[in-house]
Amino acid sequence: MGISTDFPMANTAWSEKLGVTFPLVSDLGRKTLEAYGILDTDPNSRLYRYAKRAYLIIDKNGVVRYIKVLDNPRELIASDDLLAELEKLK
Repeated sequence: MGISTDFPMANTAWSEKLGVTFPLVSDLGRKTLEAYGILDTDPNSRLYRYAKRAYLIIDKNGVVRYIKVLDNPRELIASDDLLAELEKLK
């Protein structure tokens, strides 16, 4: 699942344009992002109150088993790296 601070209609448009096959949900109130510590709260940042680029693996009980927050929002984690993290949890 992806979480964004964008409006639901914007998320739908992005999903369709990019061919996203997983749910992309809106967190306009930024409560989920804040709860997981992935909301930029630095008032000097140009991304203030926006989502940081982050990857979380949350188990069935709601426990965060893996979190990686990237400093650069243009960076991505390789799919193989995420799959390796999932494999460790089996």
